[in-house]
Parts: sequence; C-alpha cells; structure tokens
Amino acid sequence: MSRRGLLAAAAIIASIACSALGASPTPSTSEASPSDVAGASPSAEPTAPPTPRTTPPGTPAPVPSEITIDSAAIETPPPAAQAAPTAPPDPGLWRIDGYVVDERGAPLSAVCVVIGPHGCRQFSPHTDERGYWFLDIAEGSSTFDFYFEMPGYNTVWWHTTPAGPTEFNVVLVKS
Repeated sequence: MSRRGLLAAAAIIASIACSALGASPTPSTSEASPSDVAGASPSAEPTAPPTPRTTPPGTPAPVPSEITIDSAAIETPPPAAQAAPTAPPDPGLWRIDGYVVDERGAPLSAVCVVIGPHGCRQFSPHTDERGYWFLDIAEGSSTFDFYFEMPGYNTVWWHTTPAGPTEFNVVLVKS
C-alpha cells in the first residue's frame, strides 16, 4: 500500500473513532496531508479532547436479599494481637463501623462494604481478618445505602441516615 493510501486509511480510522466519541476530527479526510499526519508542526493548533460521556441513568444496584434496619446482636471479637489501633476520626467526621460474621458467629474477612448503587470497587471498604469495617463520613444528614457482599452469601442492604457515630453489625447468611 502506498504512503498516500496509509495516510488516507489513518484519517478514516481517526474520523470513525472521533465520531464514536461524539467529536469531530480536526483534519477532515479531504484535508489530511502527509505533513499533518506524519509529524505535527509546532504551529498546529492542539485538538481539544472529546467531552466525556456520563454514566447512563438506570445503572443497576446490587440486589439485596432484604433491607436491614437493625444492627445484629453479635459478640464483638477481641482485637488482634498485632492490630494497630484505628485512629479516631478527625473533628467534623462521624465513624460508621461494625463487624460482619457468618451464621455461627465467626468473623468474615474480605467482605465488600458497598456504598451506593455501583457495586464493589477496588476502593470500597472491606472487612479485616476480625470482620471489622469502618467508614468516616462528614457530619450532617446524608442518607446512605450500604450493601454487604461476599460470594456465596446473601447480600445485606442497610439504608440509613446517621445522626452521629454509628455501629452496625451484620450476620451474612449462606445463599
């Protein structure tokens, strides 16, 4: 394929990619020249990045087995011998924390504590080896949806508007 044919193909691909992103290519396929594609000159005007699209509305939330209103009555596991004490939250913050255990009362580690409708993410809080989790939030009257998820267990959903520091314990039941 000739150099002119390669340049035309590159311009067409760029045009298709830009139209898929909702932007128009800076040089159109009819205006592309070898100097435009091979090496951009310093006097060339930089192209504006395409405008990012928002997440489509209606993104599904995790499906909880049932809404949970009250904290589970569990025996709090003793702190681990090597565990570093968790510092209290800064002034102006409330701590929401608790423990997650299975039906026998054994602590569950690596349970994902999902906040909101977007599922478990890399940055989502997870329980430690004692089943302990916490989240510091700004003081105020915000409402939260918490989902406690672990493969092989039913998801627990907790809908709350904290009025101060709150402890919420969860018992996960095998599915």
